[in-house]
Formats: sequence, structure tokens, C-alpha cells
Amino acid sequence: MKRKALDNFLQSCGLSPVKKQLKINWNLSSERTQYDYSMKTKQIFEQVVNVLAPGQGSHLLDSVMNSNPSTSSDKTLEILSTAYDLSSDWGTQRQILSVFANNFTFKEMSTCIPNLTKYRYTAARKHASEKGQGQPVQILPYTREGLSEHQIKCFIDFVMSPSVMTDSPFLETKLKLSNGELYQVPQIILNSVRSRVVEQYQTFCRESGISDVASDRSYMRILQAIEPNIRKSMKGLDNYAADGAKGIDDLKKIVNVLGKQLKGKEWEDGILLQLSKCKQYLKLDYKMHISLESEIPDHCCQFALSSDSGEYSVACSHSHDAACANCNDLYHVIEGIKQAAGEVEFESEDQKDDIQYSLSQSVKALEEWKKHLLRSVNQDRARSHVIENLSDGEVLIERDWAMKLLPMMYRESQSKWFAKRGMNWHITVGTYIINGVLHSHTIVHIFDNANQDAVTSNAILKDSVLKLKEKNQNLTKAFIRSDNAGCFHSVEAIFCIPLLNQVSALKVVQVDFADPQGGKSICDRRAAHIKGSIRNYVNEGNNVTTSNEFLSAVIKSNIKNVQVVTATPPCGIIVKKAVKIKDITTLNNFQYHDDHVLAFKQYQIGKGVKIINTSVHIYDNFPSVTILKSNSTDDVVKVPKPIAATEDINPAVSNRMSNDNDTNTQIADNSSFIFTCPEPHCLLTFMRYGNLSNHLDKGDHQCKTELKSLSDKSKVEYVRQIDTKQSMLVRSSINPSAECSTLVRGWALKNKRSVKRFSSEQIGFLKEMFQKGEMTGHKYDPEEVSVMMRTIKKNGKRRFSQDLFLTPSQISSFFSRLSIEKRKSAQNSYESEDFVAEEYENNIIDARSLTINMN
Repeated sequence: MKRKALDNFLQSCGLSPVKKQLKINWNLSSERTQYDYSMKTKQIFEQVVNVLAPGQGSHLLDSVMNSNPSTSSDKTLEILSTAYDLSSDWGTQRQILSVFANNFTFKEMSTCIPNLTKYRYTAARKHASEKGQGQPVQILPYTREGLSEHQIKCFIDFVMSPSVMTDSPFLETKLKLSNGELYQVPQIILNSVRSRVVEQYQTFCRESGISDVASDRSYMRILQAIEPNIRKSMKGLDNYAADGAKGIDDLKKIVNVLGKQLKGKEWEDGILLQLSKCKQYLKLDYKMHISLESEIPDHCCQFALSSDSGEYSVACSHSHDAACANCNDLYHVIEGIKQAAGEVEFESEDQKDDIQYSLSQSVKALEEWKKHLLRSVNQDRARSHVIENLSDGEVLIERDWAMKLLPMMYRESQSKWFAKRGMNWHITVGTYIINGVLHSHTIVHIFDNANQDAVTSNAILKDSVLKLKEKNQNLTKAFIRSDNAGCFHSVEAIFCIPLLNQVSALKVVQVDFADPQGGKSICDRRAAHIKGSIRNYVNEGNNVTTSNEFLSAVIKSNIKNVQVVTATPPCGIIVKKAVKIKDITTLNNFQYHDDHVLAFKQYQIGKGVKIINTSVHIYDNFPSVTILKSNSTDDVVKVPKPIAATEDINPAVSNRMSNDNDTNTQIADNSSFIFTCPEPHCLLTFMRYGNLSNHLDKGDHQCKTELKSLSDKSKVEYVRQIDTKQSMLVRSSINPSAECSTLVRGWALKNKRSVKRFSSEQIGFLKEMFQKGEMTGHKYDPEEVSVMMRTIKKNGKRRFSQDLFLTPSQISSFFSRLSIEKRKSAQNSYESEDFVAEEYENNIIDARSLTINMN
């Protein structure tokens, strides 16, 4: 019927009727067919619009063809459909749907997303209403922990016991909770591996009848959380600390012998416990008790470091009649061991001499350790004082030779791995202030080959001073700090400063040295960072075998404010005979003035002694390094852009703050709450600043209970217990009525080394041991030889008496001298043989020449 009516309409308009209908899919039809039907449709449309709008049909037809109100919506839905299909999980799909769910009906969205269900459409609208359009669903942290607080506490108690844990000297670690909070605690060392510690605890629980135990895996997680170290060998330790710790161990061995032979088990256990406490006190807390002035002579720097000479001493304005309980415990336990050693009847005279010698050496090591700690604290005050009072135009220069850097290759053959020659590199760090902000600049001098002597060190100092002046033109005064290396702490290094001040606009006004074995500084940390960047550079497929490659590695790293200089050391420098400084190794602080230099044994102790005049110079011309290449890293540290927060904390409202409707606003309107309480963990936010002020005045904070994981619980309990342990063992109690100390003024100063020649018997024995080692290839260790001297016999009697015993350091020095003499003699012999061979070869050449000429 419709087709017949259409044909009648077309006939009335003078057009041919519809001859056929399209029976196949439009996309499968030919172009000719599509063209025919398109033209027929256009003719029909033109006749229809002419009937509707006579004379204006073309305008109406254009309006109909060009206007498509659903085009933008169709494109939006098409984009929605694509994003929805590419999402792999329902959570993301719900976020995408929530953006459009309030703008389109379910029927409209179903046309683009055929598999969309009514439930998902409703869930998307609900998500947009409650969470916000496109907002992610915040998943609250959930911890599933089966261990109770009591179980964690019991296991931490066991780990902290002396039989399981050993404290480490001067080491600290940081424990970080999941909320970002940091705790800094002393580092502990487990005496066994972690699995063995857990096994020991399980055995302890069975023996003690404790049934509330967890699995081994849970206890391993606790150990992983508190991050203890495992006992292992250590290298490069402070000699004083190492000798002191060894002294404690030797005293414990002596106590074991004395307890078995006389005093009994109870006395032995008590003394061993006191020794452990004294060791922990010296390692961790004695340095915290030291101050410039104190009524306790063990803690007072002015009393302990003042010598008999008036120039190197200062009078205390207080008495020294107080005592430290921890220091007195050390004295008492040593006296108790000495008294017991005098009362016990030894099995033999040999055992008596051995015990008495070990006791005296152990006590001496502990005394030297304590002196070293006090001197180190006082000398470190020099650097702290300079940093705290640093002003514009002043710079603190710290310098040090780093350990030789061995060449590194990305692919290294075995033949190149052996017999490497390291590269010498020197680090200088300058610290200064710009606009009230502390800045630092690192200068690295790298040499392919150089001597680490005073001449090279002074040349590097000159170049560093000039570069720092070039870096900051406002610098006028320099303070220098270094360790006690001979190239820094020598007459030549001290005499060169006045001459350096003449050639540089940056004047050196003070030079400070750290106490021996206590000179770790910022240079060591910078060296560690640089070596780490070099290793990363090598791992990227590069080699670092020369100074130029070293420069390239550092420049391409992300280290900031570092200037690398490749250079050659000075040569042909003639050192003039300088004025001798008596006991220069005991002088650690120097102040340079226009016409004189003041020297101090210890920082701020005494008024100093004038030792040299600036008119005395050791160089005709100040030595300089030859710079081959120099480059610097970027000075500006790039700060990453802040990441926008993805979670809005809903405010917890309360009508107790104010009478107005500020805190009664609906939680969903988060945009109106702009003043957030600065108190950590407080959830309240306010629309008005006045209400925030009232809230802060009252302090009525509302905090959310935080769920802690097993790791966080373990760390918090560990920090609490170690703080309790420190407070029990460390707290210095001042008791004026306690026993007065027997310390004398200047007790912490370094003792002068007494030179005592070895006897012929000692020399003969040491040479005998050295020759045996050379012949057999099994060279004797100095520690082993020291023990042998106490036990070796000759003709049935002890070969050496107690006063002839030698320490391992004495034996090591003697062996070194013998080794040097051997190398010199071998070199001289080799040179004479070379001379004879060369003369013989020259004679043959002359004979050949004579024969040729005769022919």
C-alpha cells in the first residue's frame, strides 16, 4: 500500500514510479546501485519539501541535511564505548560510566555499549553521586595479622638479650613506618643468622613452657622489619675502638680464668655483665656526656686537655667534685679484676706473667680509647663552631685523599683484572652561605699517577682555593679542616699557608685537624656517591680506566655541584729548609694572623703559642698542578613537580566549635572546607579561619585510629625497648658525694711515644721468625708472634720475661723495616747485575764494529 501511494505521488509530480526495492545489505551493494538509490531518494525529497514549503524547498532541504543534533552526542558515546571496551576491570569501567551516566539515559548508552546492564548503569550513577564523577574508589588498608602485642614483645625481648644481640660501635639505622614516620636507633648485630635466632627462640619457649608462640615465618618477618645486621668481619675500623673492644674481650677471658681458680661463678657473671655495660657505654653514650665545661673530670674537656704549660691550658671556673656512675663503674670493674689477679694463685709463673701482661695491655687500650673519644669530640667542635658561625664571605674547606680508584671495565678479561694500578684522586668540599642558605661545592682532582705528598697536596689546595673564589667572588676568608695524614699535618703544609695567602684573594685564617683515627668527614661521603655513579656508568657499557674517562663518568651522572679536574702533579719543586716545630703531631689547631701563627694542642684550650713568622717560606714559587681538563656538573638541583592528591579527606564535623552552621555543612560539599587542622592525624577542616583558630586553641582534635601492620608494630616495640635499654644503661647520674676521681689535669692528652731499643734477644727472635716466613712462604702474623713470645721457651725456661714482651704493632713495624731492607738490597743487587750485563753487551757491540771496520 505504501509503495502504491508513493508511486501515485511520484506520477502526480511528473516522476517515474519506483521500479524496484533494495533487497540486499547496503554495504554489500555495488557503487552503481548505491548511486541510483541515492539519486532517486534525492528526487523524492525535493518533491516532498516543495509540497511543504512551496518556492522554498531548497532552503528547507539544506537545513534538514546540514542539521544533525545527535552528532556531538554520538561522538561522545562513541568515545565512551571505546574507553569502556579498553578497560580491563569493573572498577575502571564504573569510573568511566559515572562521567556520563547523569547526562545520558540507559537506552542511549545501550546503543553504544550493547552488553551494558541496568545494574551497571545504576551503579555508575550511584558512584557519581557518592564518590564523584570519575573518582577512584579508595581502598582502605587492611592488615591481617595473627600476632598479638604480647607475642611481639616477648620475641623482641629475646632478640635484645646479650646472648643473641651484640651492639655495634657508632652505627645507627633508620626504621620507617608505612605512614612515613622515621625512627633513628642504634644498629644491632645478631650473633647468628636469622633462622638460627628463630630456632633458638622456639627452643626457649619450649623450655620455659610458653605456649603462645607463632610460626617461624612470622618471627622472620619481625626480624626483617627491625633490620638487624648479621655478625661478619669488618675492615677499616678505628684503631682505638678496635683495640678497646679487643681489650674488653681479653678482660673477659681473664675473668673466666680468675672465676674458675678463685672467685667463683657468681663473681664471674657479675664482672662479665659490668664489662658488657662499660663497653656499651663507651661505644654509644660516653661521647654524649662530654662537654667543654663539666663538674665531672671524666667529661670536662678543659680539665682533660689542659697541659702543664700555660699556653696550652685553661683554668676551669668550677670544681670537679662530681662523679659519673658509668665512668666509676669502669674504674671499679678494672680495680676489681686487678685485685682478683693479685689474690689468685696461678698454676705457674708463665700463666701469671701472661695474665698480668694481658691485663695491663687491656687496661691501657681502654684508657686510650676513652682519651680518643674525648679528643675527637673536642676537635669536632671546631667544625661545628665554624659552620654555626659561618657568614657571607666565609667558606669551610674540607679536604682528603680518597682511596685509589682501580680501573673498571664493562667487559674485563682475566689478564687485565690482575696487577691493576689505581688512580689517585683528591676531594675538596667547600661550604659557604648565599642569601642565608648553606651551599656546598665539591672539587675532585684526578691523576693518572701522582704522589700523595705535601707538595702535591699544597698544589691542590691552591687550585681549590682559586676555584672556590672563582665560584663565589664574595669569599674572603677560608677555614680548612682535614685529617691527620702526613701530607696535611706537616711542617711543609703548615708553612705554605702564609705564602698561599699572598697569591690568593681568599685568605686562609684557620687550619684544624681531626684527632687521629677520627677524621671521617663529608669528603668520604662524597667519595662514596661518586664511586657509586661511576659503577652505574660502567654498568651502562662504559670503561673508566683513565682520568679523562673518570671525568666523563662523573659529568654524565646526576650528582650536582661537582667539578672534576684532570691534572698532572707538580714536579721539580725545591723545598727550602723550614723552621722545625717541636712535637708538631700534638698540635692540631692553627690560626693565621698578619705577622704570626698561633698553634694549639686542642681546640679552644689555652691561648696558643706563636711558633712561626710569616716571613719564613718553604717555596720560591708556590707549586701548582697542571690542569689538563676541567668540567662541572649542573649547579641547580631539579625539584620534581608536586603530585596532586588523589584523595580528599572528608572532614569529621562537630558543632562544639562554633554556634554557626560552619561545621554542620554536609560532608559531600568538600570544596567549602579550605582550612585544614595542621595537627598530624586530625581529620577536622573548616570553612572559616576563626573557627580553625578556636579549634587549635581548644586542642580538641579528632583523629582516626590507625591500623598498624606486623612490621610497624615490631619496629615501634623495638624502638621502645632500645630506648628503655639506653636509658637504663646510659643515663649519667651526677652524685657529688660519690668517690672523687683520681684523674689528673690533662689526662686525655696524647702521651709522648717513648723510644726503647729492642734487646739483642728480641731482635734475634724477630729476625728468626721473619726468615722462617720468607723460607717457608708462611709468613707469621704479628699477633701470632706476640703470643709466641709469651710462651716460647729456651733450655726449659721462658725465653722472654714480662718486660720483654712486644705488642703486635711493635712486631709489625719491625717486620716492615726488615721487608724494606730486603727490597733495597735486592734492588741494589739487581742494578749491579744490570750494569755488568750492559758493560758486557757494549763490549760485544764494540768488537763487532771493529771487525766490520777491519773487513
